[in-house]
Amino acid sequence: MAKKSLGLELKLWPDYPIIVGVDEAGRGALAGPVIVAAVILPTGFQNPLIQDSKILSPSQRNRAYQIVKRVALEYNIVAKSVHEIEEKNPLGATKEAMVEVVLGLKNKPHLCLVDGKEEIKIEKIKTKSITGGDRKSINIAAASIIAKVTRDTIMQKLHKNYPLYNWFENKGYPNRVHLQALFRHGICSLHRKTYEPIKSLIKPNCDKKKLREKYHL
Repeated sequence: MAKKSLGLELKLWPDYPIIVGVDEAGRGALAGPVIVAAVILPTGFQNPLIQDSKILSPSQRNRAYQIVKRVALEYNIVAKSVHEIEEKNPLGATKEAMVEVVLGLKNKPHLCLVDGKEEIKIEKIKTKSITGGDRKSINIAAASIIAKVTRDTIMQKLHKNYPLYNWFENKGYPNRVHLQALFRHGICSLHRKTYEPIKSLIKPNCDKKKLREKYHL
């Protein structure tokens, strides 16, 4: 995918000198935490390597991660555990983390830009949700990089304790290898029991053959 110039802030900085971007990583995964990051870049900052984390190669992401950490006025990270994701539902846990990560900043932003369509409310801070924001806002793109690299590192470390699921490669997302391992070996404590196919797989009367067919395994 082609990289884009993320120019949204260029129109906003004159009125909002301190802008924070917020994004998450891991909401669609079957295992592990959700990570939410908030990043405040200096007014006027531009760098062609700071892009939506999904369109960067792993090496590009790691370089961008180091750039963001070095130049950001401030960044913050909040993790939501598997238990919190199951208890509050994925969206609820993520939105809660988005509020917490902004409130945890030392600098009070004049404007908070959030990736996605769901609205969040933070007392005394103006918020704006932007669909596809990680390809429009450099602050959101920076947050997507911090969240993605942080979570990938966590999942690769957890792989050492749970090698059957190959989290080193799939980071807990439902690729074919991960799904096959779930059917063959069952789940572990870091799998989200409210997610399919895990929710069906752990039922006592689960028809595994039919469930396998549904997922083309």
